[in-house]
Order: sequence, then C-alpha cells, then structure tokens
Amino acid sequence: MDIKNSLTYTLSNGVMEGTVNKIKMIKRSGYGYRNYGHLRCRILISTQLQQLNAEPVRPLYFCDEAAL
Repeated sequence: MDIKNSLTYTLSNGVMEGTVNKIKMIKRSGYGYRNYGHLRCRILISTQLQQLNAEPVRPLYFCDEAAL
C-alpha cells in the first residue's frame, strides 16, 4: 500500500528535512551566541531567504481511489 501511495501522490518531506538540517548547521556554527534571541533571528532570516528563492509549488489535488 505504501508503494502505491508513493506513486500516486507526489508528496515529500524533503523540504522539511532540508530546513531541519539548515537549523542544525546554524546551531553548530553559532555555539557562542550570547542569547537565544540572536540564534532565533538567524534561523528566521535563513528560512525566509530560502522561501524567497523557492520555486513555485504546483497545487496538490486529491482524488478518490475509485477514479484511479
């Protein structure tokens, strides 16, 4: 069933995994931040820049299995 769903729906968690990886890299490189606010600002700026450069996502439409 999982294989059929993966071929039917083009969903992926790759974008979320990439964002989590970027946050982990920022945490590693910013070990000496004085407070949490600076770290939070850097993460927010980084993710917003990533969203600005992203390609438009095509809409996802779900349909009944009977129609397939």
